[in-house]
Amino acid sequence: MDTKALHPIYQKQFAKLHEKIQNKYDEMQKKLEKSRSIDALTTLNGDYDYKQKKYDSVCDLSKVVKDLYTSEIGTKGNLQAIAFQDNHKEVTFQEIIFKESFVTETDSLLSISDKFDSENEVDSPINNNHSNHFFGSNDFKTSLESLNDTKESDGSSEPITPINKSLRSKIKSKLKKRQKEKELKEKEKQNKKESRDKVEKYILSNTTKYNIVKTSKKNKVATVTMALIEVTGLDENVDEKTRVLLFRFRLGAEKRKSKIVKSDSTPVKFQELFNFNLLDDEYLLEITLWDKELLIGRSLLDLSQFEKEKTHKMQIHLEGEIKEIEVLILLTISGTTMLNTVFNDSEYEKKKREYLLQHKYTWYRLCDDFSNVGFLQVIVYGAKGLSGQDCFCILKLDHQRVQTQTDYKTNDPSWMKIFSFTVTDITSILEVIIVDEKKCEEVGRISKPLLKIQPGKKWYALKDSLLKERARGQNPRILIEFNVAWNLFKGAIRVLNPKEPNYLETDEKLDRHIFAKNLTRAKAVTTWIINTFKIYKTCFEWESMKLNVVSLIIWLAFCFYAEMWMMPLLLLIPFFWYKPEEYTILDWKTKLMHEIGSDSSADSKTEKEEKNPSLLQKINSLQEIIQSIQNIIGKVASTGESIKNLFNFTVPFVSCLAIFLIIVIAFVMYLIPFNYICMMWAVNKFVKKIFRPNRIRNNEMMDLLSRVPDDETLIECEDLPLGHISDDNEN
Repeated sequence: MDTKALHPIYQKQFAKLHEKIQNKYDEMQKKLEKSRSIDALTTLNGDYDYKQKKYDSVCDLSKVVKDLYTSEIGTKGNLQAIAFQDNHKEVTFQEIIFKESFVTETDSLLSISDKFDSENEVDSPINNNHSNHFFGSNDFKTSLESLNDTKESDGSSEPITPINKSLRSKIKSKLKKRQKEKELKEKEKQNKKESRDKVEKYILSNTTKYNIVKTSKKNKVATVTMALIEVTGLDENVDEKTRVLLFRFRLGAEKRKSKIVKSDSTPVKFQELFNFNLLDDEYLLEITLWDKELLIGRSLLDLSQFEKEKTHKMQIHLEGEIKEIEVLILLTISGTTMLNTVFNDSEYEKKKREYLLQHKYTWYRLCDDFSNVGFLQVIVYGAKGLSGQDCFCILKLDHQRVQTQTDYKTNDPSWMKIFSFTVTDITSILEVIIVDEKKCEEVGRISKPLLKIQPGKKWYALKDSLLKERARGQNPRILIEFNVAWNLFKGAIRVLNPKEPNYLETDEKLDRHIFAKNLTRAKAVTTWIINTFKIYKTCFEWESMKLNVVSLIIWLAFCFYAEMWMMPLLLLIPFFWYKPEEYTILDWKTKLMHEIGSDSSADSKTEKEEKNPSLLQKINSLQEIIQSIQNIIGKVASTGESIKNLFNFTVPFVSCLAIFLIIVIAFVMYLIPFNYICMMWAVNKFVKKIFRPNRIRNNEMMDLLSRVPDDETLIECEDLPLGHISDDNEN
């Protein structure tokens, strides 16, 4: 037998074994690549190329096996002959059964070669020495060093195959993982921000305590409204540097600061309004005055000592280097929930209070203070159809200012509050303003002169902030009950004294529209005066025979019988001329105007405002001068309208009082000669400064005239017609 050639039977068996080994290796290679691709999906980026081959084996085992085969066969010249006995029996071949192996990340292919060798030693009919010599374990291991190990398993257990996932589910899991990572990063950023805010709050606070104990949430007791008017007592500025004044306020945790005012004079006006929330056990209000970073004065107020629902006018002394510094403020604590409500007011107490008020302010009771003219009670029930949902109501009378609590999340608030005012001037105007707390904007308002208030419960239509048109909303209205009582003589005496100033009123800034409006008002007053002179002129023009004859007879009789004391009676003519129809007994004015004709009628055509760029340029260059002209024209127009309204009984009380004073003056002039009256007037003017050095310079006639509203105020005080209110309870 030739030793260089194998027996055909062994060659056939060897070829079959080689083919199975090759197939087994291909299956192992595919499973290994599949398991690696599944594990790699968790680290895929968005730009992953699925067609690109990511995992390759170090070498191809088929090539290695082929090389091994050729090298073993070609290099070895002497092979051992395999002896076999032919007993004339059929040779039985035992098929080699390869156990299916699976690849995991933790198993190495070196174990596969060892296991394969051990199996061949048992199952293969070929001589073990030959097989070991042919498939050397060292060569097989060196060719598979880069491959992973396989998991050893016995024949009884089923192989664990990896779960096949679709590409969509893999991408979805990847996106979820990224979303979780993003949420974790955002959470970390939020935690860092909160910790940083806590540190900043602690560092920037004025407290010196290291151990801050969290207290329970404090309840809001009321709203503190403070009007900062002016500061006095500052030393004259000797240096050339201008003062830069600033007020700072602190109530509990709330802090406010005023606007910066640069001034060298004294007093220094601020005219600002501030609101604070009054909480439990926080009643100390700190007021400090600063000149840039230099503390000038300081004062501390205990708000628990002040009466609520009342405005306090105070001149507060500031402690500091300058000992005479005082600040004028108006302080009000209002907006309480359980104080002065309709539910706390019984019917018996209500009637008793009304009786006492009517008795106290009877016309003949003059023993009390003359500044206490009367009493006003206002019951604010609620409102409907508002455009805001978190509203409260403000009531302003002269310098007094109170407000209700806020009714949240409703367009139909119900406040049920009772307010009481001390009337110091019966000609004052009560302002009712509804404000949205969250939006900080005005929802609606009304203005009611005290002399025109009708006692009783009534709905009033709300106007906008300019008091020209109806407010926004669904027929916005407010339900209010008024009750006013005042003394006639005290009111008359108070009218002849200076009017109480509006501390928060400031001059209007330059505005082209305001300038044009004031100019139009001034033209209307001028036209009214010109028409009066036209009527006087017609008495001497003989345009109407009847009118001229009557005028001549009256003029001759007056000149024949006139004396000096009769001269003030001439001022009664405008009252008779402009009196309303309800005071007319004989309608002689219509016939007289018909005789005069159309020449005395006012020209109703108004000239349109022309836009002149050159004029605007002049206004911009001379802004301060034109602003003063604008305000002067507005005051002249307002004074002229007040004079007109005095004569036409717009305010009957003031008009009747003016008539009474004219009659009294005429009677005094009748009893006392005119020469003596002039002498007494001169002595009074010269001596008044000596006996009253701190008096306020005034003119009684102008003080009387200031109580008569102008046309703008009358338009603002007009009531709008109510809409459909069938669902409201008016009683």
